[in-house]
Amino acid sequence: MVYLDTNVLIYATIEQDIEKKKQSIDIIEQLVTSNELVLSPLVMQEYIFTLSKLKVDRAIIEHDTEFYFNFVAENYTKSMLKDALSLCLAESNCKNINDVLHMKLATQYASKLLTFDSDFKKLQKYTSISIEIL
Repeated sequence: MVYLDTNVLIYATIEQDIEKKKQSIDIIEQLVTSNELVLSPLVMQEYIFTLSKLKVDRAIIEHDTEFYFNFVAENYTKSMLKDALSLCLAESNCKNINDVLHMKLATQYASKLLTFDSDFKKLQKYTSISIEIL
């Protein structure tokens, strides 16, 4: 299974960067076809928030989230959140707690995490899964 960070879904939806949009759509289509896509409730929460903040049309938000909900794994647990907090406190960087939580969720449900966010590079040492920066 492959866990997608929120930014992959965002780039697939908005018209900000044509190359990233094409790459994101290709990745999502490939993962859906191979039945390897996994998302989390946190990804969906961030996706909905970001699209709303960017004033994306409500119909697009409804349509796209309805599709992506088919690939959402179970919710994260309190222990996962506590582990993420401990790690970000140890790194003195809790502004990235969502990234740490994404890594924890990906570790639980996937063998790879894909993202455009280079901040994930520093998390690789804390997980056994592959983190690929696109």
